[in-house]
Amino acid sequence: MTRAFITATFRKVLCVGAIAGGLTGGPALALTITFDYSYDAAGFFSGANTGRRGVLEQAAAAFSSRLTDSLTAITPAGGNTWTASFAHPSNPGTTVSLSNLSISADTIVVYIGATDLGAGALGQGAPGGVSASGNANWTSTVTTRGQPGAAGLNPTDFGPWGGAITFNSTAAWHFDSNPATLENFPGQFDFYSIALRELGHVLGFGTSGSWFSNMPGSTPSAAAFGGANAVAVYGGQVPLAAGNAHWLSGTTSTALGSGAPQDAVMGATLSAGTRTYLTALDAAALQDVGWTVVPEASSIVWSAVLGAAGVLGWLRRRKA
Repeated sequence: MTRAFITATFRKVLCVGAIAGGLTGGPALALTITFDYSYDAAGFFSGANTGRRGVLEQAAAAFSSRLTDSLTAITPAGGNTWTASFAHPSNPGTTVSLSNLSISADTIVVYIGATDLGAGALGQGAPGGVSASGNANWTSTVTTRGQPGAAGLNPTDFGPWGGAITFNSTAAWHFDSNPATLENFPGQFDFYSIALRELGHVLGFGTSGSWFSNMPGSTPSAAAFGGANAVAVYGGQVPLAAGNAHWLSGTTSTALGSGAPQDAVMGATLSAGTRTYLTALDAAALQDVGWTVVPEASSIVWSAVLGAAGVLGWLRRRKA
């Protein structure tokens, strides 16, 4: 089967000196998110719809600019073998199993598709499963990607190979090729916002062992997230919606970069005609899951970073 790949890599040249006093150079830090559309059976992202992939790339860039963990490459050889499993992106009731994928260092692979998810569901995303055979170093590589805290009964880190996302093919979507600008789209749901949310789930928000390690004292009727970074941003334990995989609807924070107040992107609901950007609370929770999160940069650094992503319109609007 021929696979179609789109790679969204948002590289950010930063060091401590750059944050403190302007761009002074430094290592290029990036997480690479690679999209695979080979299971997009309905052609939701191909043909006349290929342009929709660009919105996914923008959503991936929002994470790639923030997460700087070093993920170990997965390179099967000899007796070191493995199988990746994930929900079929166009038929999530079935499971796809792929043997002996090779995945580059600092890279995750996300399989993308769409189908009718029914009323009220805009998307669903999750990290993939793993089974492995071989020596201890190999099995650790496949299951933790070199993140030592990802192992054990109460993990403090997360190192996925990737996962899968299904979007609702029948939803009234708004696709914006430049999410940095905000137009009116009444009655439609913002694809960029949902792409952010589902990628957050692939990265472990509400889906990883380290997420649930940060829920001390929670009960089915009173669930809350107690990660230290999220608590510091929110001012206390953060209430969760049913299922414990989203913030309670109406949970607010401030958008990264602009500082504007808004509903957090990982909330349980999204209203039609509304866009959400990654917020300080969303980023703090990912840090609690185990990701290394780049702190807020100065406006000088952000000007360079956003320019590299082709979204300087956002910065102009901020200065207006």
